[in-house]
Amino acid sequence: MTLSHVTAKNSNPSISTTEIVNALQNQINNINQRSKQALFSELELELHQCFAEVERQCMKKLLENYDWDMPHFKDTHNQRYFRSSRNNKRYMTLAGEVTIERSLYRTERNGPTYCPLELNGGLIEGFWTPQAARQAMHLVSQLTPEEVETIFKEFGLMSPSKSSLDRLPKKLSEQWESKRLEMQQCLEEQYKIPAEAVLCGISLDGVLIPTRYTRVIGSDSRWAEASCGTVSFFDGVGQLLGTRYVARMPEHKKKSLKQQLSLHIASIQEQRPDIEFIKIADGARDNWTFLEGEVRQGECVLDFYHASEHLHKAIASLYSKNSHCLIKPFHKYRDILLNHPEGVNKIINHLKYQAKKHPKNKILKTEITYFSRHKKHCDYARLKNENKPIGSGIVESACKQVVQMRLKRSGQHWLDKGGQAILTFRSILLSKQFDTAWNEVKKLYHKPIEMPSNIVKFIGKN
Repeated sequence: MTLSHVTAKNSNPSISTTEIVNALQNQINNINQRSKQALFSELELELHQCFAEVERQCMKKLLENYDWDMPHFKDTHNQRYFRSSRNNKRYMTLAGEVTIERSLYRTERNGPTYCPLELNGGLIEGFWTPQAARQAMHLVSQLTPEEVETIFKEFGLMSPSKSSLDRLPKKLSEQWESKRLEMQQCLEEQYKIPAEAVLCGISLDGVLIPTRYTRVIGSDSRWAEASCGTVSFFDGVGQLLGTRYVARMPEHKKKSLKQQLSLHIASIQEQRPDIEFIKIADGARDNWTFLEGEVRQGECVLDFYHASEHLHKAIASLYSKNSHCLIKPFHKYRDILLNHPEGVNKIINHLKYQAKKHPKNKILKTEITYFSRHKKHCDYARLKNENKPIGSGIVESACKQVVQMRLKRSGQHWLDKGGQAILTFRSILLSKQFDTAWNEVKKLYHKPIEMPSNIVKFIGKN
């Protein structure tokens, strides 16, 4: 909206800057005079609170500059806006909460209201200044609202309530999810692949989380599988250079997660067409349907440690009565699987030989099918020689760092809305793209009202 005529802007500001500075000087002098009688710890806190109050007053004056105080105006489309009210509103700033008198406008009776102060200043959800919201989101992505509330109180500046900290990520997530693909594209365009990278590893996995709904595992269960994906970059000697994370709340076939991973891959190919891909996952069929069917690029690898678990299960079925006897043969065939050029073939042949000796052993038959199905995914000796990863440890770690450490704390149960709010910004934070993402979030709220260039603004007295 652009104004079409001259009006006064915030003609009733708070106390002047000079008064603020003079009051601060008086308080500092008073503190210094009491330095010999009072404890330093007490004066230290008092001085901190003194500067905090001055910062709040300055922040209040700064915000008042973004408000309009006028009976009506028209925008560039000749739409008339009428002031519906002028009243006080609380806002959370980096320095703490301030109360400001601001105007609200409507274009029609009982229509939506517009607040110039919030639109001009880009205030988040009608309460937070952009930097205050940024700090709050940064902490809430890592800690619970109750813990964050305690931290802010200890710092002695802004002190948002637990309920405000709980609402903020949910509201921001609604905005993000409504434009998710557009936002994700912005992150892709600004992400720089490490120059030394020659290999890109793609992995996905799932992790159970406590929920407030019933689905996925049965009618009496309140656990469901959230999904994690990673895009990792390696140099020529196999050194990990960086990882991007994706995490989504439980959904059918990990649809959104796969969509985001596909977007990552397309962006990488566009930016670095020379880079090689490798896809690593456990034996879950749905993972391989995606990695082999929808992601055409690169070689597929069965996570070596999952393969080792299946090998252990097969060998253990032969020594069920003497479990201590399986250690030596397990390590023998595990080394063959890892280091021999024909390792997986030797494993399959050995298990088939044992199956003939133990025809009633169903576990052996199951594991023979497992290794036969993943035969082409188990060329571990060659991959090791080429300094390529053979394990899905990165995505396993992602399940812990992104999901479990935040969503599986004592007493927690999640709905999609609240859980995704945390996972979205936590994965962005761990991907080291929080600054980029926050710049995009701010754009959603910054919708300034501008006067035409030939209009002079009249400012109230300071």
